[in-house]
Amino acid sequence: MAMSIIAADVACPVGLCIEQAATSVAAGIARVEETSWVAPNGNPIKMGRLANDALPLLIKEIADDKSLTQHAQRLIRMGSIVFNVVGEKLTGLEGPLHGFFAMPEPMGNRQSDPTMLIRNAIRNSEAKLRLDSTNVFSGGRASIFEALLAAQALLQSSPNAIAIVGGIDSYHDPFILSHLGTQHRLLTEGAADGMIPGEGVGMIVCVDPSRMGSMNVSPLAEINAVGVAQEPGHLTSEDPCLGEGSSEAISQALANSQQVNQVFLSFNGEHFWAKEWSIAFLRHSDSFLREHGVHHPAEHFGDTGAASGAIMIALSAFAFSTGKAAGEHLVWCASDGPLRGACTLKNPSQQES
Repeated sequence: MAMSIIAADVACPVGLCIEQAATSVAAGIARVEETSWVAPNGNPIKMGRLANDALPLLIKEIADDKSLTQHAQRLIRMGSIVFNVVGEKLTGLEGPLHGFFAMPEPMGNRQSDPTMLIRNAIRNSEAKLRLDSTNVFSGGRASIFEALLAAQALLQSSPNAIAIVGGIDSYHDPFILSHLGTQHRLLTEGAADGMIPGEGVGMIVCVDPSRMGSMNVSPLAEINAVGVAQEPGHLTSEDPCLGEGSSEAISQALANSQQVNQVFLSFNGEHFWAKEWSIAFLRHSDSFLREHGVHHPAEHFGDTGAASGAIMIALSAFAFSTGKAAGEHLVWCASDGPLRGACTLKNPSQQES
């Protein structure tokens, strides 16, 4: 079942809204800086970060909650930026509102309740959205596709519903950075392979395409199909990565497609992901135009973790809506764990041949 995207927004180091972020990425602008944190090799850790003064202050009830770590507070403040915009864009639209959110993969015993984080981000925003349900998927980068599948199932059973689908994540935390450092995953001076941590938020609003005739909005883009699978040879596994999970997810995502001319990938600088994508891509190369475009936005602002997929889908949809893109796009993400996912998008006015 296809889904129409009627709104999209992001907050990331190169833009606090979709317009700013898309313009910065298109212009090749990057915002990565050295931090005061030091990697195990003694070199400063580079990060893509939102400016602290750009983050909304916490309301008193949330600020006084001693159970929240500084990292949890940051996620709440970041999320409220985008919930403000999404709330404005939903003004006047009728239908039960449900949320589906990709959240970070668990790490040690510091994982905050992701449902509580989402609800607090909404409370901290000016929009004060009322969700009939809040559904979270704590699988990291690829969990956005689990969220999309759940939203798809909802809209199939309740065509009048509205689904907010998004992701929030941040590596701006000494515990997380220390964990990555001990695994030698940080790209610092002298490191030949590694990632640049980042942070961000991405959200899209989806409805059943059959509603477009009665809604006073124009769709930005349409999601063709979504695929989710498991990769046995994932980053933390001892098995070799054969691209089986990514290949299966891509196959599902290409189900209703013709030929993809742009791809958006969750590459973060680590060689592992490029190798995996290459294996999976070769199995489906006939489904891609020979000279297709390749985009990996993390090069502009670092790895945004569980927000990666939502940000890339938002950038793709925005490009369609502004006339800067045509054809079909594929978005692919791989989590550190076994989860893999992909989806395809197209311009809603695009005619089937």
